[in-house]
Amino acid sequence: MKKITINNKEYTIEFSIEASLYDDCTKSVMDMFVKGGMVTAAAEEGDIEGAKENFLDSIANIPQKALTLFYAGLLEHHGTDGDKTVQSKNDAKKLIKLYIAESKKSFRDVMSEMMEQMAEDSFFDLVGLNQITTEMTEETTEAKSTKAGKNLSSEK
Repeated sequence: MKKITINNKEYTIEFSIEASLYDDCTKSVMDMFVKGGMVTAAAEEGDIEGAKENFLDSIANIPQKALTLFYAGLLEHHGTDGDKTVQSKNDAKKLIKLYIAESKKSFRDVMSEMMEQMAEDSFFDLVGLNQITTEMTEETTEAKSTKAGKNLSSEK
């Protein structure tokens, strides 16, 4: 949980139950991870145009993703189950405009700040992302080991 001040009013950013129930928050984070992986994979394959396209898409979406994460972080304490000062994403948009102007931050700064808070609040554990990633990594490693074993036995 983090306290910020906007227009002389204190707001609490927390990535807990309300943020986890806001699908667009999790989708935005996952999209960032997937796009990052696509840029890397395309670059490794020599697909410079594909890497560039995915990179530009990621950059173009920073303001929208920052707003989505900012809104999600406000929901726990200021949404419909909180003090009701943030009833919509449009309310969050008004606040983020003030926040950026007052704090002299960029959308990238805000997005980074929200991601750091997500980690601090154990958001990725709450939604199961860390567990899913671990399971997928184990399955991939197991599949590669099995395939390697089959290749060795077929060479004999």
